[in-house]
Amino acid sequence: MQGSRRTFVAAACCALAVGHATVGRAQQYPSKPVHLIVGFAAGGPTDILARLLAERLSQAWQQPVVVENRPGAGGMIGLEAVVRAQPDGHTVGVLNMNHVVAQELLAKPAFDIGKDLVPVTGLARQGNVLVVNPSVPARSIAELISYVKSRPGKTNFASGGNGSPAHLAGELFKLTAGVDMAHVAYKGAAPGLQDVVAGHVTLMFAAAPAALPLLKAGKLRALAVTSDSRMSQFPDLPTLAESGIAVDVRDWQGLVVPAGTSPSIVAKLNSDVLKVLDAPAFKERVAILGGEIAGGAAGDFAAHIRSETNKWRNVVKEARITAN
Repeated sequence: MQGSRRTFVAAACCALAVGHATVGRAQQYPSKPVHLIVGFAAGGPTDILARLLAERLSQAWQQPVVVENRPGAGGMIGLEAVVRAQPDGHTVGVLNMNHVVAQELLAKPAFDIGKDLVPVTGLARQGNVLVVNPSVPARSIAELISYVKSRPGKTNFASGGNGSPAHLAGELFKLTAGVDMAHVAYKGAAPGLQDVVAGHVTLMFAAAPAALPLLKAGKLRALAVTSDSRMSQFPDLPTLAESGIAVDVRDWQGLVVPAGTSPSIVAKLNSDVLKVLDAPAFKERVAILGGEIAGGAAGDFAAHIRSETNKWRNVVKEARITAN
């Protein structure tokens, strides 16, 4: 009996020690500079958002948060660096829509997003704007569909590359509306948008910040937004769903860490990031970028990743999208 009591006490002390160690790791985190990996070039929406977040987390933690741009392979090179990093919370990755699409396009992905990464929280979401050259005789989605169907094989749409949000929005629009349009991939969204302005391409699902000045200058005409609700920048512009096309396409960003990262560190990272996202000044900056705050628990972001993966896997298959 005495031996059993000693065993119980020892086990309880051991559990208590482990618990204190776990809490201690979370309280000490971060204990050194944090590297925030962005798998895209500097200057894009994901990079700008990461730098805004890094600045505020650095202030909160009194530790440097260094943004590292590692572009290539649809963002997968940067994300692989996160997968291979030590799971101590000091290497964090920005995951976005491009990643889940790229994983479906690659014949042999080097890792599995669902197994090799741990979701922390969503950051933001951005809808696109369907814009056309002003010479196109369509002022609504219904008129655009009629126009495209009257010109079989003669309508095209631009994007910043295979698997980009603009590309996927166009493919999903084609499938849902039952229209035939050719995809023209550019090395970046800016040259694609300029070719819509020049009339070389019929339309594009463009990011709001890039399209807004061209719309104000009358160089483009907007017909709808791809988000599930109207965008603050275009309050009078209907959604595609309101226009009769059940398409909801939004780029999004969130944070992930390597598998094996302590749950206590994930929880602290989630809590600290949510405080940043909840600040009015941060929300205002995100709105200027054409986005809205996502936030939420780690489980919410995990469910979102699964949903987006299934959604775009089906689109990639139906539209027969390839990596090239």
